[in-house]
Parts: sequence; C-alpha cells; structure tokens
Amino acid sequence: SSGAPRPDQIPRIKRLGMIVSMLNTMLWENNRSYDASYRVKNYGEEYAGWIVPRNSLTKAGVMNSQEIDRPLPQFVFYNVWVGMTRFNEACGRAFGEEEGTDLVTQLKALTIWGAYYLLRENRLGSLETGKLADFVVLDQDLFSIPTNDIPKTKVLMTLLGGKVVHLMPTLASEIGLEPAGAVTWP
Repeated sequence: SSGAPRPDQIPRIKRLGMIVSMLNTMLWENNRSYDASYRVKNYGEEYAGWIVPRNSLTKAGVMNSQEIDRPLPQFVFYNVWVGMTRFNEACGRAFGEEEGTDLVTQLKALTIWGAYYLLRENRLGSLETGKLADFVVLDQDLFSIPTNDIPKTKVLMTLLGGKVVHLMPTLASEIGLEPAGAVTWP
C-alpha cells in the first residue's frame, strides 16, 4: 500500500487477525501521485518505510499478500526482486530498505498467504493432496541465483488444476509436447 498500514496500526491488525495485501509496484512505478519517490519527496524520508511495510508485518506475525492491480505477468519476478531490495531503478536508490524481505517471504506473499487472503487456502497456495495442482516451471532456480538475476526469471510452463495452460516452445520440444498458451511477453 502507499503508506498503510502505519507502524502503530500493525499490532491492532495482528490482534484482529487481519491479512494485509500490498502492491510492490508502489516501490518502482514512479506515478506522480502515489509511489515511493513521490511520497518521500512530499512527506519525508521516514515515510519510505511505511510504503509496503512487508518486513514489519511479517515480523509481527501478520500474513500479507502481494497483489498486482492489473495484468503485468512480465513483472512478477521483478516485483519479487523489488520487494527484497526495495530498489527503484528510475531513481537509482532504495526506499525504506528496512522493509525489504527475503525470497521466501516474497514467495509466501505470492502463494500461500495470497491463498489465505482469497479465503481459498484449502484449495490454493501450496502443493498438497486435495488442492488444485496449480504451479509454474521456471527457467532458473530462484534459490541458487544471485538476487539481481531474479527479475530475469521466465516462466516456461504453467499448470492450472494439473493441466498445462502455458508451455514455451523450448521446454515443449525438450519434453515432447506442443507449445501452449502465450509464448511471448510484452
């Protein structure tokens, strides 16, 4: 979010058992009215940590999801990286670095915590018996690459309910299947 919740609101959110959904795009999009650079310029440097305060929420035991308010599939892993580094490339600096989190926290915000936010934790968010088999195959192992390579990650295959809905030609030929779905990104 763009400055919410405030630090003093986090204990109450925890006490009420709430979940917070946040947009990592606030850290990098550079829209004139709501992004991190605008808020810091107009309200001061201390405000930087109030924008997408994922680390504070996580440390307080508050589940938080990562949302994108429009289709930006090509930016999913860029958003993960920004959530970790809080770096804004256009400004050449990080905003509120203390609110950056590790890769596992960013992935939980996209998966299991996102499922709780949708009230679908019994069907989505993790690979378990009885849940939908929704998952992606990536071109690299996020846990073994340098942090700065995370934005370069590409989805090679997507399965929804155990059915292939997206399969890039490179992987399709390797496993003997036909490509499926969109095979290029904007």
